[in-house]
Amino acid sequence: MIRLKSSPKVAESHYLLLKTRIQTRARNILLGRIGTTGDRPDINPNIEAYLQSLRDDDETLHHLITAPADQLRGIIANYQQHYYVAGSAVNDLRVLYNLFIESVYDKTSHFNKLNFIKDIDLDTCVYCNRSYIYYLSGMADSPIKPEIDHFYPKSIYPYLGLSFYNLIPSCSTCNSPDAKGALDPVDEDLINPYELDSDSQFLFTYKINTIDALRPLSHKYDIQVKLKYKIDGHNEIFKLEKLYEQHSDHVLELIVKSKGRYAEAFRRYLQSYSELKFDDFEIDRLILGNYASIKEVNKRPLAKLYQDIGRELKLIK
Repeated sequence: MIRLKSSPKVAESHYLLLKTRIQTRARNILLGRIGTTGDRPDINPNIEAYLQSLRDDDETLHHLITAPADQLRGIIANYQQHYYVAGSAVNDLRVLYNLFIESVYDKTSHFNKLNFIKDIDLDTCVYCNRSYIYYLSGMADSPIKPEIDHFYPKSIYPYLGLSFYNLIPSCSTCNSPDAKGALDPVDEDLINPYELDSDSQFLFTYKINTIDALRPLSHKYDIQVKLKYKIDGHNEIFKLEKLYEQHSDHVLELIVKSKGRYAEAFRRYLQSYSELKFDDFEIDRLILGNYASIKEVNKRPLAKLYQDIGRELKLIK
């Protein structure tokens, strides 16, 4: 999993784009303008008070939309304590789902997924780093839209449906029912990518079982790709080690490169090349065949694998 860094300025812009629409919709719900009948829904007093606070108190709405990832569970606890009523929970969630999801998140005119991904500046899935999450805009007939996972699922926590740090760019595999889907991170002990302490909480390694010394790139090899460090819940839900077993050929190529002082010779050649100038990270990138800086790990699939194995093999520092 890729560690995401907080983006307060982007989160603030996100809030400003959504503020008026959310408050207008909250007002309309309170006036009974919801659904196709136009009838006022049966809202329990606690939820009515919550909608009024979102409508009238900019600070409350601002905190909901921009709260850092480590405060989202506090928002959930606050909702459970002050607004949750067991007997009306299903209807309450329906009202909140209409407010945040149906009326805003699902409306391209109010929430543009393409722009959201562009503003965060990510190219690969945060959860697996195996797939691109590219998008194409300017195609009114058939735009290619990226996947966005609600880390705290919108079906369970609709009031977090537009919270900036709850919206995680992902690939269709990781966001599918076969992986995370609508699983609750509270139950599965998952960590929001914005809450990772360091980039080394997930660290790849490898084990050579068999390899053909004379023809190492032949198909007669058995190399295990493993996670030296991992978060068990993520490894289980996203099936990371099982999926990365399919990429042992990449590790094989790095192992071959580590033999015969390939990296040292290529580095010296690039450093002495007079017509073009390369910095150390650029040289490392050419040696690996992937981005070598942890700051650029989100730019190409498998970059974290390449960097971890490349350092273990001493191809890069």
